[in-house]
Amino acid sequence: MKPHLHIALALIWRGGKVLVARRQSNADHLPDVWEFPGGKIESGESSEKAAIREAHEEVGLEIEILVPCERLEWEYPERRVTLHPFHCHIVGGEIVAREVAEIRFMTPADLRSENFPPANAALIEKLIQRHKWIVDEHR
Repeated sequence: MKPHLHIALALIWRGGKVLVARRQSNADHLPDVWEFPGGKIESGESSEKAAIREAHEEVGLEIEILVPCERLEWEYPERRVTLHPFHCHIVGGEIVAREVAEIRFMTPADLRSENFPPANAALIEKLIQRHKWIVDEHR
């Protein structure tokens, strides 16, 4: 049976853009792809706490969870993952690429142009649709 990993993701927003990070080239799974800060939920840890911890460990930021997103399931050849994404904002810290190769803020529409894990495809499409709705509502 494949391992089933639960992954917390921090969708960290600033000025209509979301923070993304590129994995290091020596990463054990999908090296050099872009991703949202996050990682494995540890035993006994809530998904919210994991998102907060991972944001600090990977990009040096203190964040606050604003609202959870719908969980997403994906199956890779070697593992299954359940993604637990959260919309967040920055409450402290300095942006530093600690455990990632590069970081940047991008608009949701620009996320399509980068190489993300297949598990993130549905989430990216939801972010693009949400962003379009927000922009259209405020015209």
